[in-house]
Amino acid sequence: MNKRIAIKLLAITAFIFSGFFTTAFADTSTSTELINAEILSNVWYSTTTINENDSIFIYAGFQNHSAKSLTVTAGFYVDDIQITKNNFSAGPKSLIKLETKYIAVKGEHVAQVKILSIDSSLNSAMKLSVDNLLAKETEKKNFSVKHEITKEEVIKTVGDVAVNTVNTIDNQTEKLATYVESLKEPASAKITSSLSDIPSIAKKTVGKVLGMSTENTDNTKEDVQQKSFSFYNMFLNIIAYIVRHWVWALVIIVLIVLYISFR
Repeated sequence: MNKRIAIKLLAITAFIFSGFFTTAFADTSTSTELINAEILSNVWYSTTTINENDSIFIYAGFQNHSAKSLTVTAGFYVDDIQITKNNFSAGPKSLIKLETKYIAVKGEHVAQVKILSIDSSLNSAMKLSVDNLLAKETEKKNFSVKHEITKEEVIKTVGDVAVNTVNTIDNQTEKLATYVESLKEPASAKITSSLSDIPSIAKKTVGKVLGMSTENTDNTKEDVQQKSFSFYNMFLNIIAYIVRHWVWALVIIVLIVLYISFR
């Protein structure tokens, strides 16, 4: 008798524990059966023309044609970065519109909506996952955000272009002015060269022709050469100065042209 009683108690205990493990497993198991619910493939927007800093809405749709009431979490993504997360309930035979606000940033972008989690309020013993849905994410939808050009940006851009242009011209004119100045020759070299061309005998000979000294004639030639060379250097200096101060030269030319035109 004692053995039979012990066997019966053991059997009852095993039955109770087996029921407990079965219930625990059922509570934590996840169904792989597809349900007639999904997120629609398309994404659309509250406007067709999107400008920078516009506040727009991104939309998607979720349909539930099953007999279950579903609790769903959806994530909105722009350029593969999650911007918001929406929690909603979808009753049987329902179509839910999902939406989120987005502040537009200039450039080309891609939007997408994904189902992050799903559960059924009618069958808490059986856990659901996004893999139970017919579709768990939308297609990626491109959208373009235009950049509005302001008056301040136009003025700044024109100013930057003008400054860069002036700096470029200044660099080129400085090189040109330096080249012009390099064409000058020292006065001493010219005079020495001129004196070296005169025969040594002629340099030492001092005579009078009709009361005039030949030495004075040679000195006059040297003075003419000296004056001619100085004028040449002065001319190059003027050219270099005008080139370096091309802005004022351009203004003067424009004023002269206007004066002649309206005279």
